[in-house]
Amino acid sequence: MFFSPVLGKLLLVGTGGFIGASLRYAVSSRVPKIRSIPAGTLTVNILGSIVLALLTLSSEPESMVYLVNIGMLGSFTTFSTFAYETFRLLEEGENLSFFLNIFLNVTLCLAGVSVAYLVLNM
Repeated sequence: MFFSPVLGKLLLVGTGGFIGASLRYAVSSRVPKIRSIPAGTLTVNILGSIVLALLTLSSEPESMVYLVNIGMLGSFTTFSTFAYETFRLLEEGENLSFFLNIFLNVTLCLAGVSVAYLVLNM
């Protein structure tokens, strides 16, 4: 059976995408809003930042990049949902939550990457 490297990579990304999207739904649907801040999206973005940093900063096989980094974490975390939910906060006049949501997503996700870096360099 002919199995091209491109098809293999595509299957890894697709499999990872299915897993990541399912995990995202499972995690984000169970995390309640904090005030009006969509904490589910914040949670998956923080977790995804930590896992991506751990895997990227360590040595991993190329197949893991396609399966986990691109596929699973690409569908687990989402900037588009963050942007939409943040815009909705502004549209709904939730100005404090609008700025707080931006601040928390950016700072906590960067902190997650920093934690992963520190863990790998201990």
